[in-house]
Amino acid sequence: MAYYRPSPDGKRILFGGRAFGRGDQPQLYSKYLQDFMIRVFPQLEEAKIDYAWSGYVAYTFDHVPHIGQMDDMHYAMGYCGSGVGRANYFGRKIAQQVLNQAEGKTSFDQFPFNTRPLYTGKPWFLPAIMRWHDFADRRGW
Repeated sequence: MAYYRPSPDGKRILFGGRAFGRGDQPQLYSKYLQDFMIRVFPQLEEAKIDYAWSGYVAYTFDHVPHIGQMDDMHYAMGYCGSGVGRANYFGRKIAQQVLNQAEGKTSFDQFPFNTRPLYTGKPWFLPAIMRWHDFADRRGW
């Protein structure tokens, strides 16, 4: 999966893609991402990378974002890579819920947080899953 667009000034390409699951390591990720960008756009082989960054994405096992309340604390989390748009929407919904407004209800309210066997909070399995998805992407699956 890749996402890209021109920068607002039209002088750069903003390019991003799926992480490879080895933590937040921008120095490694920039080379991986550059290679990916060249596979998508071979004509950019000589392009210089000016900036690179990485970070964690909250992803739930059920692939669904969660919004709810626990012990008087309202929460919205697990946007599964779509946090920019969803955080604005859920922020408004949580505010409406705090104010006890009916329009604060969503179809995402109170989904249970499911887990998996052998998962203790550190995604040790992520590198293998990311390699599988990279393999599948290269074959068009």
